[in-house]
Amino acid sequence: MNDEIKRYLKFLITPVAIILLGIIVGRSFFIFMKNWAWIPVVVFYWSAVGLVIYLDYKKRGKKPADYFKGFRFKFSAVILSLIVGLIPLPIFLKYFYLFDTGYLIFLWILFALVNPFFEEIFWRGYMLDHSPKIPFWIKAIVSSLIFAVGHPLTWGLFSFSMLTPEMLISVFIMGIVWSFAYRKSNTLLLPYFSHFLVDLLSCSVLAFLNILPVMTNLYQ
Repeated sequence: MNDEIKRYLKFLITPVAIILLGIIVGRSFFIFMKNWAWIPVVVFYWSAVGLVIYLDYKKRGKKPADYFKGFRFKFSAVILSLIVGLIPLPIFLKYFYLFDTGYLIFLWILFALVNPFFEEIFWRGYMLDHSPKIPFWIKAIVSSLIFAVGHPLTWGLFSFSMLTPEMLISVFIMGIVWSFAYRKSNTLLLPYFSHFLVDLLSCSVLAFLNILPVMTNLYQ
């Protein structure tokens, strides 16, 4: 078991490395792009995660589409996924009017559609499928913890909303719920849809640009 733990700890180098490199990318681009530095960070993040997923496919033969097959209906997983997905609904209803330009709307919808695809395959699929001898609940907690901590470290440079304790706790809880939904439903369909709702209803692009009054007022 000690050897398995050592292998698991070595396995965790990958997500930690992606976060650390994301910090470097963010700080480098922030110098001349300011809050718009979130775009190169996202491009790096998706590219790094995509590379890991591709290398895992070459090794295990599991394609990204395989994570979304074999849906098994579980009422508890569906309800929890829906509840978590709708948590940011008040933010959307209050601040949707701030999407006053076409490019903001385009970036907002694009991010909400694409980001959950990469993040769920990586943080739930890839992270939870490996090291089968490690109990699932331990992997869920570890994955969700790194996932949550990575938000303020990577995005906090240009997004005040990522620096609040409430954000850290909520992202960790979301990670746990999405891990549970993946385990119970045997597919990433529920985590993806719930994650999509969170990124959409939280007005993610506005948060990255610190346009949301609910966030900027905290630091005035």
